[in-house]
Amino acid sequence: MAANGWTDDLLDRMRTVGDPLGDAAIAETYELGQQDQVRQTLLGFGRNSDAVPAGLPPRLRAYFEESAVLPSWADRARMARGHELLGRYQPLIASILLCGSLPLCYTCGNGAEVLVRSQRLTSGVYRRLMETSQFVVDVLDNDGLGPGGRGLRSAQKVRLLHATMRYHVSQLGDWDAAALGVPVNQEDLAGTLMSFSVLIPLGLAELGVDLLPEDREAYFHIWRVVGHVLGVDEQLNPAKFGDGAALKDAIIRHQQRPSEAGRVLTKGVLDFIREVLPVPSGAGPTLIRRLIGDKSADVVAVPPADSLTKLGLSAAALPNFGYGRTGDTLPPLAELASQLGLLVFKEGLLLTNKGRRREWQVPTGLTDSSS
Repeated sequence: MAANGWTDDLLDRMRTVGDPLGDAAIAETYELGQQDQVRQTLLGFGRNSDAVPAGLPPRLRAYFEESAVLPSWADRARMARGHELLGRYQPLIASILLCGSLPLCYTCGNGAEVLVRSQRLTSGVYRRLMETSQFVVDVLDNDGLGPGGRGLRSAQKVRLLHATMRYHVSQLGDWDAAALGVPVNQEDLAGTLMSFSVLIPLGLAELGVDLLPEDREAYFHIWRVVGHVLGVDEQLNPAKFGDGAALKDAIIRHQQRPSEAGRVLTKGVLDFIREVLPVPSGAGPTLIRRLIGDKSADVVAVPPADSLTKLGLSAAALPNFGYGRTGDTLPPLAELASQLGLLVFKEGLLLTNKGRRREWQVPTGLTDSSS
């Protein structure tokens, strides 16, 4: 999108860029042989107000201190408004994350390659999806990026996860950086960020929930702040929803292609839906095709939509128990729905994990599977 500056040339260059701050912290951690110690130290480091633990390697300590500073343009009032959307639409947001955001990311062939090699979504799909859901809760929770929240620390850990993946994947003998770019590069990071900040509001509209423009921009603003914490380059972290949608489209045009990696990752999502969730067998393919379109769904070999399920989705427009337009026009009801939905979402995650929070953990290797 040349008018916005997101030319193929820029996106090509961004594929050669990682995250200097996070990469330096992880490299030093491994050079000192402290990866296991660091992992254990960070397990209890969850609230934004928690002091940075003592004994961390110097660059890692500096990383936590520097990346904890929110940008000057972060608007607390807009973030507070955006936080309400999780509670109001949480069942739909969870569905869009699973059946929209993830499959669309997997259509980007080069980015899918690093995910398969890291094995963080092809091994233990359920655990990884629950971790991602917990990250969304932490970020979108009331004051999730404020002193009493967990979103800031969760984002910092996810950024370290990305740096760890870059560290290990870059050392694999079969990684072709000239063709694929730096693992978890800036274009891939921006594409993933847009799959949260842009695709979820678009998905809500597709499912019958038209957000007020102010709500949509407030939600997008939260993810722009999160993108800053995650180390996304400012050139790929736009300020307005419309520009974010244009960036998403530019990245899809630049990167979307069929790949075995993308098909494997998407099959993991479909298997999860079929084996774990109490929904009709055709719900997964039908909802994926509804959210990302047939062209993108074909890229990752999603089966045809089930006609009966498709009819049900169209007729019901996914009823959301009062979290729709009625709530938007009645502020007290919207606030009640927001708080109730957020509680249900949190308790549901705890229940599926035997009462424990799902935490992003900094792995000590690509095949790390410890709980």
